[in-house]
Amino acid sequence: MIDEGAIARLYERYGPALYRRGLRLLGNPEDARELVQEVFLQFWRHRERFEGRSSAFTYLYRIATNQAIDRLRRRTTAGQQVAVEKVEAQTATRVGPDRQVHALLDLTELTAGLDEETLTVAVMSHVDGLTQDEIAEALDLSRRTIGKRLKRFHQLTRARAGVDAEAEADRVEVVRGHGG
Repeated sequence: MIDEGAIARLYERYGPALYRRGLRLLGNPEDARELVQEVFLQFWRHRERFEGRSSAFTYLYRIATNQAIDRLRRRTTAGQQVAVEKVEAQTATRVGPDRQVHALLDLTELTAGLDEETLTVAVMSHVDGLTQDEIAEALDLSRRTIGKRLKRFHQLTRARAGVDAEAEADRVEVVRGHGG
């Protein structure tokens, strides 16, 4: 059972990393601080759901990622384009976070209704830039499962974006043929 002392220790240990995660995804220090508070509040309220199948950090990381994505979705679906533009302006001088915010905004539009695990894998791959091996280790899943999740994500998002999968496959083959 997770008690208040355990939560405090987790906050001390993982709070800074989750803050950095929130900052990278949301691009705003205040939003990142609020995100960390929400993550630990949600973890406390639903602590019985944590079954220990993954590490506490992995579990908190998933909550943080999903909370950040939800915040960005609310910004765009609530017509708060001004808030999105503010985040973009705040990150414009930093190449990495700006690229990540744009990528995450694109992901939010393309991933509505996607299951949590697949979305987490996609964010870790396309926003955080982690390899499939790194994602598998962080989420305590097999490399094969990560590959399947990314394939599902790519199929869904390409379909929603109207990308012809056959034409895309042909383009990739042409690029590979010239590269090697």
